[in-house]
Amino acid sequence: MPDVPTTDAAVRWHPLDSTSPDALAPSAAHVLARVDHRPDTQWFNCPLPSLGGDFDSEFWTVDTEVTHGEAHGWAYSCSDRIAFATRHIDDGGCLDNPQAIQQAAFDAYTQLFALQRTLGLAHVQRVWHWLSGVTAGKGDDQRYKRFCRGRAEALDMPDHGMTTLPPATLVTGHQRGVRMHVLIGDQPFTPVENPRQISAYDYPRQYGARAPAFARAGRVDLAGTPYFLISGTASIIGHESRHVDDVAAQTHEALDNLVAVMKSANAWDEDKGLATLECLKAYVRDPDDAAAILAITRARAPGVPVALLHAPLCREELLIEFEAQMPMA
Repeated sequence: MPDVPTTDAAVRWHPLDSTSPDALAPSAAHVLARVDHRPDTQWFNCPLPSLGGDFDSEFWTVDTEVTHGEAHGWAYSCSDRIAFATRHIDDGGCLDNPQAIQQAAFDAYTQLFALQRTLGLAHVQRVWHWLSGVTAGKGDDQRYKRFCRGRAEALDMPDHGMTTLPPATLVTGHQRGVRMHVLIGDQPFTPVENPRQISAYDYPRQYGARAPAFARAGRVDLAGTPYFLISGTASIIGHESRHVDDVAAQTHEALDNLVAVMKSANAWDEDKGLATLECLKAYVRDPDDAAAILAITRARAPGVPVALLHAPLCREELLIEFEAQMPMA
């Protein structure tokens, strides 16, 4: 049996369906971040259009006062033990200059580490990336591969602020360039890997000159609230994509990978299954697949709030990717 989700939480996550006339947002006093699913220029928003589901906005709240500021190119909201930070860099999106997105990744991460030092928060706890034209470009000049090179080069620098790789998501964004959201806190996390998959940082050379830098999941104390955070998870076994052109099979395989990583973290309940999750976000390549993906997800994770977002993934053959989270006792 897993740990029981906590009820006395210092940090809370809230979904909101803004189309509902009865929707109530949390009190603004202690909102660490509001993230609307909307492809606009507001840095705190997720730059993806909603394809339906149960929520199109989400909030992180804390039980202490929140302050706001900007430093090192990042905008942030901060309480005493945790910060939510965001950065957007427009690299021009030009395929004739693949170095631009590599430099953007390097700049974003080195400036993130400077922000950590300014805020006195030592640990990057969760990262989200939205990268326009993620699979554009050929060979090692593909934008995703170039982004991974820039991130790795930032991690090669001395005294960087990511001694343990955090859970992360990277999908297409509908605003040119790269947007990042980050949770930074005062507590380290325990990374969790998936026994069905090769760790992303150990991927073979065919996936780029520098491997992706993230953990499959992690257990972490978010300002007093234990959380289990699961990275973007697709239909990959080992390092290979499975079930090409079969969206139903990819959906089930991706959900099976969530099950595997939950079991690795002792976060699996045989009676409740995936229904123990706090939420699921589904990144969908083809909007025409959204209804089928939602039906499978509701059947396998009953009662869990689901958001469907239009986001081509970092491999052209992948049709669906999930991320998930849950508070722990």
